[in-house]
Amino acid sequence: MFIYIYLMLFTTAKGKVMSSIFYEVSTRTSCSFSAAMQRLGGKVIHMDATSSSVKKGETLEGRDQVKILKRIIQIFSNPLSYFYFHCFVLAIQVNNFNQRAANHCRKPLINAGDGVGEHPTQALLDVFTIREEIGTVNGLTITMVGDLKHGRTVHSLARLGSLFFFVTSLSLY
Repeated sequence: MFIYIYLMLFTTAKGKVMSSIFYEVSTRTSCSFSAAMQRLGGKVIHMDATSSSVKKGETLEGRDQVKILKRIIQIFSNPLSYFYFHCFVLAIQVNNFNQRAANHCRKPLINAGDGVGEHPTQALLDVFTIREEIGTVNGLTITMVGDLKHGRTVHSLARLGSLFFFVTSLSLY
């Protein structure tokens, strides 16, 4: 029985390839996704600012940003990537870009953070931690304190549907 469960857990993604696209530096998030995919038996191909056109001097500002974003959408909508990649993980500094990119993506796209917009995977980890520590998230009242304007995890946590109170200064709301 143990061997069967072990094989199921660690071969779930065997033969699958995840494209990890991190235009925003996030060591913990990037490593977490890579480790998870590899533990499930899959492979990971990384792309970040050091291995893309950003290294040649393009920025994520203005016209360069538009070029880079068009390239990312081309990757998602390219029939070759449809056959090569099985899923995409995208972290980028552009607010709400992941939602727009998902409209062009033929495979699952996981939002690993987009500017100050959202960070749903971190929010899920926060809820998991609360559940592990307290035993439940049902019926809890949670208070968020700090920078609510730029805190993308807070934006994602608020969508998960518990009773939240938000405490911040007016300049950070």
